[in-house]
Amino acid sequence: MKAGFAPPALIINLDRDVLRWRNLSTALSELRIPYQRVRAIDARKRISLIRRVVRREFDYIPANRHLTDAEIGCYLSHIAALKRVVRQKLPAAMIFEDDVTFDDKFLRFYQDDLPRFLATSDIVKFEGIHYAHTSKSGIPIAQGNTSQLVLRVRPTLGAAAYAITRQGALALLKAITTPDRPYDHKLAYYDRHWVDYAETEPFLASQASYTSNLEHERAVFDRNNDLSQSVRRVQNRFSAPSRAALRLAYILKFLLKRRLFSPRQNPAAAGS
Repeated sequence: MKAGFAPPALIINLDRDVLRWRNLSTALSELRIPYQRVRAIDARKRISLIRRVVRREFDYIPANRHLTDAEIGCYLSHIAALKRVVRQKLPAAMIFEDDVTFDDKFLRFYQDDLPRFLATSDIVKFEGIHYAHTSKSGIPIAQGNTSQLVLRVRPTLGAAAYAITRQGALALLKAITTPDRPYDHKLAYYDRHWVDYAETEPFLASQASYTSNLEHERAVFDRNNDLSQSVRRVQNRFSAPSRAALRLAYILKFLLKRRLFSPRQNPAAAGS
């Protein structure tokens, strides 16, 4: 990889979302950040074909519901973006959903901090949605000029903006082949994929106030059966210790690897 490599942005965009494409491509052009369009998989048009080719139930078991058509399309669209990173042999790339907006410090983050952070973690998520169960802070991993890189015990959700190395894309593709939960859950729950993962604090990107392409379908796909919410809460309570143990093991692995092998070769300055 040549010195000074600037990770391109891969923008996941539906053909019908012309305004989103125009706004995001304009913003990146003004920042002089190279970008490519990844044609999103439109579930409205292709879900029948997807279900014929992928003969399985797209069930999100922990939530006791099916994945919506839009969630399936979103999941497969991110896989398409990851495959492009691998196919084009990009040392690293940013992957954006088309409803993302940037903080005023984003260009400085992109130029100064992102290369440094990608030398520490194969996935760097710089957008996220906090919920009551997510961690508001994390274990410091690296310090930048605009933000710090942290490892949250309970990471945020959302997958609108993250960067990934080619090594990370290869590993993540092997771990997420089965769409059995929303993509942002697969990306953020590092104890399931075990790819080096961290988030920035603060986030340098956020989701714009567009109408979601995902949420409006969800009620239609909720399963109506005898498994009540109270039963699911009991199941989650019993499974919590094993999930916590996996997460702790991952954190220890991450920190030990960083101690033994840091500083890792910077993907922005590696040899070609």
